[in-house]
Amino acid sequence: MGSSVPRGLSHDCGMPARVPISDWRKQELLAWLCTLPEDRDPPTAKAMAERLGITTTTLGHWKNDAEFLEAWQHLYRRTIGSPERMQLVLERLFETATDRTDPRQVPAAREYRIAVEGVAPTRVEMTVSGSAKDLSDDDLQAMINAAAQSELERRE
Repeated sequence: MGSSVPRGLSHDCGMPARVPISDWRKQELLAWLCTLPEDRDPPTAKAMAERLGITTTTLGHWKNDAEFLEAWQHLYRRTIGSPERMQLVLERLFETATDRTDPRQVPAAREYRIAVEGVAPTRVEMTVSGSAKDLSDDDLQAMINAAAQSELERRE
């Protein structure tokens, strides 16, 4: 007889089982995340979670896992995010954006502005009632995680 515990959960307290980074589902998710959003198949995170046989909550946990984030960053840099490639793209966008004879000047200028603003440091505003030193370590970590998750979602 099979276990009554849903796939992906441990036998104790229904907590998610630790899935190794080498698991095919995590590898497929990494490849999907490093694909341009308009080229992704399936097109949504919900559909991807369904394909992998996990919940969107589990997908979110994986995306916040330190080991997964490191693998994601490494794959991103190898595929689409190397500084050399980004510099080349920015140079080409700038050339087009400043060429008054090119009919693509305005869209290129807009994209260049967005790209440049995207790499500029951003200030994270956090409001805490009372003093920050009154926060427990867990509360402080939760606030940091929420800010990091918000930034990741904004970048997607």
